Amino acid sequence: MPTLTINNATIHYAEQGRNKAGTLLLLHGFPLHSGMWEAQLEGLSTSWRVIAPDFRGFGRSGETGPFTIEQLADDTHTLIGQLKLDKIVLAGLSMGGYVALAYAKKYAQSLRGLILLDTKAEADSAEGKANRDRMIAIANEKGSKPIADAMLGKLIPEETARNRPQLARTLRDMMESTRPQTIAHALAAMRDRPDQTGMLGNIAVPTLVGVGDQDAITPPDVARAMHEKIPGSHLRIFTGSGHMSPMEQPSQVNPAIAEFLAKV
Repeated sequence: MPTLTINNATIHYAEQGRNKAGTLLLLHGFPLHSGMWEAQLEGLSTSWRVIAPDFRGFGRSGETGPFTIEQLADDTHTLIGQLKLDKIVLAGLSMGGYVALAYAKKYAQSLRGLILLDTKAEADSAEGKANRDRMIAIANEKGSKPIADAMLGKLIPEETARNRPQLARTLRDMMESTRPQTIAHALAAMRDRPDQTGMLGNIAVPTLVGVGDQDAITPPDVARAMHEKIPGSHLRIFTGSGHMSPMEQPSQVNPAIAEFLAKV
């Protein structure tokens, strides 16, 4: 994995494919890393350059202390600048979607398209913030494993975990390998992120909104509401999928992304 120093952080990223049609940048969810995009790096890189960074503190990137969602968007913009990329298509899942929306608000001129998967524009509710605080305390006191225990059942349906043990193991390994302090910093960043609902109507680039039909964290109704607010956006609901649609159903997600890319 290549490495760059970005805004005082060591950032690793995975890369596959050549810049034939353009560049697709993939932003991972919480508390995961760029490995969640393995099927997209493989499947979408025949005609696009596909890049998937590890956010600061995650995966192979260096730990840097507290950060905000906007800072992760700034890191993404700096990465794009250092790689001398033209306008990109930016895709984000869950927390990566929060970063993608923050990026679209601040750096719209560098976007060619936007893909929002299993994510939402709303800020955390009071209950959501309290849950983040509880998880921060758990991460600080007991480490990553109890966070993985709590998250797995939310990321994929119980039936999927039972029928696809390797997928469940891969997700668990990603979560358990994430530094507890990074988990705490990310939870605080998500807790404190602003509501982005008001900016959805200003998104002027082609946008794809995708969600698993069994997503328990950001259900299809949340995706539909976001789709209705983004002018001209496309909505895709992936069957048999929870919150991790790119990993659970790449046979649906990859063609949907490829079809979208062909139009941007």
